[in-house]
Amino acid sequence: MNSKSEYLIDLIFKKLKSYKAKEISLEKENLRNFIVSLIK
Repeated sequence: MNSKSEYLIDLIFKKLKSYKAKEISLEKENLRNFIVSLIK
């Protein structure tokens, strides 16, 4: 992964942590899509 997508993933994780989820999973589906799962 390039630094741009790593930066975006980091940003997404920081944002998702504010939702107080017990578990956050982030999977890369393909070049443009990510699958995000939140477990409360």
